[in-house]
Amino acid sequence: MADDRDERLDVLAEDGNPTGETKIRAEVHRDGDWHRTFHLWIVKEGRYVLLQRRSGSKDLEPNKVDVSVGGHLEAGETLLDVVREVEEEIGLAVRPGDLHFLFERRAERTYPDVVDREVQEVYVLRHEQPLEHYGLACDEVFALYEIDIERAITLYREGGFAAVSGFDCMARENNALLIEDDLIDQGRDDVVAALTAIQGWLASAPGAE
Repeated sequence: MADDRDERLDVLAEDGNPTGETKIRAEVHRDGDWHRTFHLWIVKEGRYVLLQRRSGSKDLEPNKVDVSVGGHLEAGETLLDVVREVEEEIGLAVRPGDLHFLFERRAERTYPDVVDREVQEVYVLRHEQPLEHYGLACDEVFALYEIDIERAITLYREGGFAAVSGFDCMARENNALLIEDDLIDQGRDDVVAALTAIQGWLASAPGAE
């Protein structure tokens, strides 16, 4: 499998517009360039949200709990192309028309030798499939968890712990007790903002309970 650090990305200006330059992902992270990414939150039964535990082989934030699906837009790609990340990571085939756009935001995280500056396109998908029906790619996602949205917001905002149902990439039930150390610390406020927006969308969406 190709190293995803060799993906070629569009370099963005500070205002989010393309500069016309492309670089491989490793260079983008090394140089702190702005680049475009895709975040998808999957919700179930109008009250649960799916969280993924990242693979231990990831170069940034291995083994941490994250958005349902996340990925980079490679150079020249559109949403039509990037929804492939959903099937590649969790085995769910979706179409762009299935997704609801929430917002676009800038997010900046710093690590030793890396400055990760993302222009994130954030979407939500309502899907009722049981956890055991997802097909997780072990090199990307170790497990998927199902958590009540209110409980998730409390966990990310205040810390503490949350018991969750889970299923892992080796097709095993893998329930867990999530604690603060499981979270990506630099992204907690961003997650609260996304989950709050999802609550508003669910309340106004057709068929809302």
